[in-house]
Amino acid sequence: MALLALLCGAAAPPSQPRASRPPQELRGAWLRFHELELCQSVDAVFVFDAKGVEVWSLIEDEKSYQRLVELFEPLRGSFEVTFYAHRPPPPPKKGPDDKDPPPGIWNNAELREYLQDPFLRGGAAASGLSVRPPKGEGSDPDMFLKQRMIMFADQTLDWGKKMKRYAADLPELARIGADRSAPQEMRSRAAAVAAAHAQGVDRYAERLTENMTHALPKSTRRFRPRDGDAPSAALAPPEDGAFQLAGAARSIARRVQRFVHPMNHTVGLVDLREPSLLDSLRTLRRMAGDFQRSLKSPR
Repeated sequence: MALLALLCGAAAPPSQPRASRPPQELRGAWLRFHELELCQSVDAVFVFDAKGVEVWSLIEDEKSYQRLVELFEPLRGSFEVTFYAHRPPPPPKKGPDDKDPPPGIWNNAELREYLQDPFLRGGAAASGLSVRPPKGEGSDPDMFLKQRMIMFADQTLDWGKKMKRYAADLPELARIGADRSAPQEMRSRAAAVAAAHAQGVDRYAERLTENMTHALPKSTRRFRPRDGDAPSAALAPPEDGAFQLAGAARSIARRVQRFVHPMNHTVGLVDLREPSLLDSLRTLRRMAGDFQRSLKSPR
C-alpha cells in the first residue's frame, strides 16, 4: 500500500485494508498486482470493504495503470470496484538553473572527487554511470561533472523510492501469509511475494550503500555494529519483522531524500551522527535477511 500523502488536493484514504477480511477474489487481484511488481510503477492505495474496493492511485506509467485496471475488471460484475486516478501535470520546462545538480550533491566534496575524472580512475564502471562528454563539450570538465552528478542524484533518489515501495506492503503480505483462515494457496502466494519484495529491499539497499559510500565523509564509512545489529538467533514473527522493515525502509528513504535535497543546501549533522546512514542501510539489509528467514520458519 504505497501511501499517497495527497490526491487531487484531498488527504489520502485510510491504509488498506479497511475490512479485516476482504473478499478472497479481490485480495487475489491485489496479490497479483504485487506479483507483477506493478507496485513499482503505480503508487496505489487499496481500500477494501465487504462490497468491493476503492483504488486510489498516482499514475506514473500509463501502461502499468491499465494493467492494474485489467486485473480488477473481471470482478466488477460481483463487486463494487472504483478507481480514483490522479495524473500529475507534466514537469515544467527546464531553465538554466535546472542544469545544475541538487545543492546537496554539488557541494559534496567527496562526490566531486569521485566523479570528476572517472575514466582515469576506473570510477565509471564502479559507479554504474557510463556518460561520456557530449560532442563539443569535451573541453568543459565542469559540465561533464555536473551531468554525472545529476545522474548520481537521480539514480540515488530512484533507488530510495523503489526500496521504500518494495517494503510498504510487507506488513499486509506477512499478515495474509500467517492468516490460517485463508486458503493455503493464497497464504503461499502472499509469503512468496513478501520474500520477493524483501529481496527487492535488500537489492536497492545494497545499491544505495555503494552510492552513499562515495558520498559520505571517509570517517563515517566504517560500519560499527551495535547491540541488536547481529542476526538474531530467535527470529521475530514475520508480521513483526515486516512492520519493522517497512518502517526502517521508509525512514532511510527520507534520509536519502534529505541528503540529496537538504533544506539548507548542505547535509545536516543529523545525517552524519550515529547511526550513520551506512550503518542504517547495512542494518536494514540484515533485517531483510532475517525477515526472509522468518518466512521459512515453521509456524
